[in-house]
Amino acid sequence: MSDIDQKEAVSLWDKANPIETAAEGYAGDNDYKLKSIEIESPSGGKVDVQNIFTNMKMYEDLLTNTMSCSLTFQDTNNIARHLPLIGQREKLTATWSIPGEKDVVFEFDVYAVVTRNISDTGKQQMITVRGVASEQFKNIHTRVSKSFYKKIDEMVSEIFTENLEDSGSSDQHKLNIDVKTDSEKRKFIIPNWHPFDAINWLADRSQGEENPEACHFIFYQNREGFHFSTIEKLFEEKDPKMAYYYTPRKYRERPGWFRDPGFESRNIQRLIIDEPGDRLSENIQGMYGSKILTHDIVRKKYEYKEYSMKDSFKKTKHVPQPDKESYPIAESLDEFSDKPDTFWNFCPIHKNLNQENELHGGDTVEKNEKYSEWLLKRKSLMRQIGGMIINVEVSGDSRRKCGDVVHLRVTPLQPGSKEDENLDKYLCGNYLVTSIEHKVTPDGYVMSMELSKDNQNEAYPSSSDFVGSIEKNKANTVE
Repeated sequence: MSDIDQKEAVSLWDKANPIETAAEGYAGDNDYKLKSIEIESPSGGKVDVQNIFTNMKMYEDLLTNTMSCSLTFQDTNNIARHLPLIGQREKLTATWSIPGEKDVVFEFDVYAVVTRNISDTGKQQMITVRGVASEQFKNIHTRVSKSFYKKIDEMVSEIFTENLEDSGSSDQHKLNIDVKTDSEKRKFIIPNWHPFDAINWLADRSQGEENPEACHFIFYQNREGFHFSTIEKLFEEKDPKMAYYYTPRKYRERPGWFRDPGFESRNIQRLIIDEPGDRLSENIQGMYGSKILTHDIVRKKYEYKEYSMKDSFKKTKHVPQPDKESYPIAESLDEFSDKPDTFWNFCPIHKNLNQENELHGGDTVEKNEKYSEWLLKRKSLMRQIGGMIINVEVSGDSRRKCGDVVHLRVTPLQPGSKEDENLDKYLCGNYLVTSIEHKVTPDGYVMSMELSKDNQNEAYPSSSDFVGSIEKNKANTVE
């Protein structure tokens, strides 16, 4: 099994850290420099709580439209009263930097003062507030009631520009159409929905312009802005952004091993295999096999269409692996993909519903909904990305964002053989960062990342040599 070795990982580290970092001022692998945590009231008052905060957490997720945060600080000056701090869209701006990197800025609107715990002496209180991207307020205050006749990505751009665009200074407020949808114009009427609901509904029905099989469009926000993209687009960059290691103490503490700060920054502090595969849930949600029945009520005609993951797996890109992209389960033993009745859908259609309109113009769109072209594929592709989920806690790195591809090296639980080289071949490989919790405290900066992949770097075998592997490991241990 080829893998990113130590030398290559150092190269990734150096590439991600082009600025030489001065040693003074940084004490360890979780260290960072906090510039400010400012809260500004709509009435004009402003306070910097960087010297009194206890923790701040920022959340970003590929399946969530906006970023959010929580902040806890110790108040001895009754800021909540005098600012005042009441959850009325106070501006919360956090600025910090990590070694070798420029400042990063996160901007939020406070929407709730969750707790105010007053001490027994009555001289201080612990305050926790929650914030969200300002676009979320615009979303709940706005509704879209409009007809469209254009490409879906153009509809998304128009809805965002007219209803959600923010004047904030950070890049996190801009819209990025990362993938164009298919060139066919569609006729849709958005019936008084909130903008995010409309965009999510359009994402469900989108197919990629270059690859119509790529039906897993998502709409999410990270520090670089809002993104309308396919998950496939995130896999285009072959080289991972960073390599992380899970190396327990029994492997690390050996004679001749010296402390390496770069290695410590890449070392995983905690690892949980959250979902190594729930095959029953995957079957029920249509990942492997499914069927759709469309019924044209005008022509009184119905059609069946079936989907098989085994037949369609290679038609879309997957998390790029160092060796090759292998099937997520033992392919030769996959009997799930041959059972299309596991997940069954019925969709009514109306061929002549979207005719050319004499008053408003526009061409006739015979297949406006295209249920049979996207529904089954999307159900499967969206479930595939959660086939293997690992949660890790690592040193904070403000450059990491949801949508990055990173490499993971995991040592096996049992004594490793010479062939394994102390690596778990099924857990090692590249993963997609699907969510991140950035947590900063006065003591340091750490991240909790959810890593997902929809394939394997090394294929699962069609026959097991479990007993033979145990005997081989015993022999190596004795030696």
